[in-house]
Amino acid sequence: MKNFQSLLLLTAVILSTTGAQEEIYAKEGETITLEPTSHPAQSYVYWYFEKLDGHQLAWLNPLGGKGFSNDEKWKNRLSLNGAMLIINNIQKDNFGTFVCKITAAGQSDSITAFKVIQVNVIEKSASPLLSGERLSLTCSLGRVPQNPPEIYWLSPKGNREGNKGTVSITASSEHYGQWNCVVKKNGKEKKFPVSVTVVGEFLCVCIYHVSNSFSSILDLAPVPSHQYTSTVSPLTIPCSLIPGVTWEQVKKKGIEEVQWHFAPKLSSGTFSDNPEHLFSLDLEKLTWKKVQDNVKGLSPVYNIKTGNLSLTKSKATVGDRGRYTCSMKFKNDRTLKTTVDVVVLEIIAHPRPELIYGQQVNLSCSTGEQLPNDMKLNWTSPKTSSPYSLYPTHITVPEVGKEDNGKWGCELWQGGNKLTSVEILLKIEPRLSVWMLVIICSAAVILLLLLVLAFIHYRRRKQKMRLRRHRLCQCKNPKPKGFYRT
Repeated sequence: MKNFQSLLLLTAVILSTTGAQEEIYAKEGETITLEPTSHPAQSYVYWYFEKLDGHQLAWLNPLGGKGFSNDEKWKNRLSLNGAMLIINNIQKDNFGTFVCKITAAGQSDSITAFKVIQVNVIEKSASPLLSGERLSLTCSLGRVPQNPPEIYWLSPKGNREGNKGTVSITASSEHYGQWNCVVKKNGKEKKFPVSVTVVGEFLCVCIYHVSNSFSSILDLAPVPSHQYTSTVSPLTIPCSLIPGVTWEQVKKKGIEEVQWHFAPKLSSGTFSDNPEHLFSLDLEKLTWKKVQDNVKGLSPVYNIKTGNLSLTKSKATVGDRGRYTCSMKFKNDRTLKTTVDVVVLEIIAHPRPELIYGQQVNLSCSTGEQLPNDMKLNWTSPKTSSPYSLYPTHITVPEVGKEDNGKWGCELWQGGNKLTSVEILLKIEPRLSVWMLVIICSAAVILLLLLVLAFIHYRRRKQKMRLRRHRLCQCKNPKPKGFYRT
């Protein structure tokens, strides 16, 4: 009966002095600070646990003297900063009600009560999670007050998830990041970071203090559905694990194979139904193996342990157009996969980029397919070039001149973003350039020399014929050789 009366008296005193208990939400192992509503000068401060005049935790006198409880569960955990009580590394049996009584001469006692409630954030899934497995998160209170707060989760995208502090969803890469467990009461809410191993951070949002949870999602990092490049630019086809995922964790999940496939882009605009197998990863040596000789000049990035599985090439070609698929297969028949469509921009000069003044040239620029409505091509020409009619995919210059000599460019734009660009160098020469004159003169000289040599050869041959005739005939009446009768 006396205990009940003491409890009623304590409640009445607290309500009359402070209006209500202040609720503090904290996690085990955290440091919290309890600050009374006022601290008059020349006053005595007393801190109690569970009830007024109960187990004394700390005291402070006007001269600065202070003392702390010697109880084992409070040892090395308590300190004072003025009238504020600081509790370091709070443990499970340290949660409860804290009462501060401040006594000053000529004034009524000031009593402030704090109710420190434990918050538990639990991740129930096996870590790391494969995309497609269940992600379960729970944010709960160790001791539910009479007027409980509202508890819910916010996803990394800011969407409200779960019911009464519980989330159970199919994990994917979009769930990687910071979550918020929100404990809200009387319009008050506060966010606290929660460390998440491997992948990133979840956030448990409680009033005033931090709570920790440990979870990870094993997935391939999101990549753009299209990769834009040109015939004068390098090509990188991205594929990587979510940041923080280690290769050891991938192995523990029972990885069976990692492969790259390529489906060429057909003239019809569709992709081949028979993808080419480009590379396969040796899981023991962590080295890539070519499955076929023709891998289009692509090279894997040899940084497997950091989760980088990308392909690179120093300069893209039209033959690189198509769909590339990076896949990871696990023993439980789960497959992680990313698909990237490579778009290569090309510019062609017809009949050729080397021209003579007055010739016509057609410049065409395309990705090999019709552009979507939100994309457009933008042409750039040499600064000295005259304006010509610009078409979506080509330019026609009826008669090229000196001002057309130089770099012509084509840019692919989507909205206000330039996706890629390509350039071609037009070389415009005069009809009779210096080199052409040199060549013509050289040819004329050579022809003249040949004529002179031919004439000299003819004269010499004629002279030889005359000498032969002169030697055969040396008398007026020559007789044939033989015997004559006298």
